[in-house]
Amino acid sequence: MSIKIIRLSKTYRSTQETGRTVRALTNITLDINEGSSTIFYGPTGSGKTTLIQLMSGILRPTYGEVVLNSIHTSQASDRNITRFREEHIGYIPQEILLIRDLTVLENILTPNLFRNETRKALKNRALDLLERLDMFNQRHVKPYQLSGGEQKKVMIARALLKVPGYILADEPVSELDQESANDVKKLFSEFQKKGSAIVVASHKKLQMRHRCDIYLIHKGQIIEYARGGRR
Repeated sequence: MSIKIIRLSKTYRSTQETGRTVRALTNITLDINEGSSTIFYGPTGSGKTTLIQLMSGILRPTYGEVVLNSIHTSQASDRNITRFREEHIGYIPQEILLIRDLTVLENILTPNLFRNETRKALKNRALDLLERLDMFNQRHVKPYQLSGGEQKKVMIARALLKVPGYILADEPVSELDQESANDVKKLFSEFQKKGSAIVVASHKKLQMRHRCDIYLIHKGQIIEYARGGRR
């Protein structure tokens, strides 16, 4: 399995000037394979979030192609794209998207109950993830009773519960203290060693716990590439 990005460009209509388009990404070509690790970093507005959303199938390209395994997102139905995302992608958006009236544990479990696993197995794995993220004692708390960083950790646990082939994370540690950020990076590293592809968008170059490809994005283009080292 892989995510292939082929001469990808994305434009939007300007909200300020009628008839004007804004180019968010220009001519991006990449291969994201199982077991790989990739970081996209750059300033706000550089196109990182758009790229992550295109890779997850949430957005469709204006030009070029995103191929999720064998699914061409420019042509496939929403149903097929959504099915692939639900089964294979652990998506962690930058914004907090939790259900206010569900507990932390319920927020993690509910989107994953369609999986071909027993509720007990899912619950045990969810509790283990919460323990690893120092959130076990908050498992029965509602999201509005948590800090922003704690809410982000709940979203990370929710994405990891399915043991996805691809983890697409937009600013996963920006709101976390150093210890919590290290816990998340350690989890990502363990999933990567088991075969998951890790893709992280960040406003700064992150130092990960495993080798990774690091791309600097500026004004919608990749302008620098480096092979990252191990911490």
